[in-house]
Amino acid sequence: MTKFLTLWELDRTRIPDSPEEQLQYYTMLQNMIKEDMKNGRTREFGAFVGGFKGFVIREGTEQEIYMEISKYAKFTNYKTYPFLDISQLEEMLKAQS
Repeated sequence: MTKFLTLWELDRTRIPDSPEEQLQYYTMLQNMIKEDMKNGRTREFGAFVGGFKGFVIREGTEQEIYMEISKYAKFTNYKTYPFLDISQLEEMLKAQS
């Protein structure tokens, strides 16, 4: 199954001004992420120290990943890249020799 790295950055224009609304906003996003992790396609999620940016590692088809990422389009700016892990790279090297 293909793995994808998404680098995300929160759209700061969407973050509410009041601390109470910010807490609700961040809780809502965290609950969305937890749900995606529960369904198994989202493998890892992290926020970079310093805030507002981070990464997600997902596994699936291009269509499955697109559907998951599209839920976050109104909250974030992001770039997604398919990647090979070390075991896949090793398989390629063996096949070339």
